[in-house]
Amino acid sequence: MFTLDCDAGGFVRLNIGGKIDEAEMKAGLEEFLKIVQAADKTDFLYTIKDFEFPALQAIAVEFGYLPRLFASLPKIGKVAVVADQVWLRKAADIEGMLIPGLTIETFPPDAEDDAKAWLTGTA
Repeated sequence: MFTLDCDAGGFVRLNIGGKIDEAEMKAGLEEFLKIVQAADKTDFLYTIKDFEFPALQAIAVEFGYLPRLFASLPKIGKVAVVADQVWLRKAADIEGMLIPGLTIETFPPDAEDDAKAWLTGTA
């Protein structure tokens, strides 16, 4: 599963779960890039549940999108990551430290309200 939708809180929800195949990865990345390009800055709430490593073809698709994804970084605002697996939260923390200008905060699955509050500045 790879779905995107706009939240009434003013951020975009990205839900990821299960195993993502090639077609789903391509459709999801196209939608992601369309949303990012439509605004000056976009905040995201990533909810990752029951994640399985993507199919190799899906990873190959993502590599093909890397130039466009890196070019979109200045248009990405804050990113809250709510993940049920500790290693995903740690990976997101590391990504936030390594990529200049990218602000990522991670939350356990029972803290989604905290993640929304952080995104909207009501924390």
